[in-house]
Amino acid sequence: MDKRVIAYSPKMKGDLDDDYTLYGDGEVLHEYDRHRYPGGYNLKETLRADELKDSVKERLLNAAKPADKDLAKELLGIV
Repeated sequence: MDKRVIAYSPKMKGDLDDDYTLYGDGEVLHEYDRHRYPGGYNLKETLRADELKDSVKERLLNAAKPADKDLAKELLGIV
């Protein structure tokens, strides 16, 4: 069974990706590029909401569909 995506927030820093996906189970997938050199592209890490900066939480909340805003707030610990 696939996880339900609550919010997806893509962002580019120059030509480097910095994308976050919030899932319905509270997991956050961070897909990013660290640098342009070998080994610096297409990196992934799984995070918890308490490991995210407030700016990332805001990005994810803004990216959530209106029907998912309350759930996103709850999962991200935004009051």
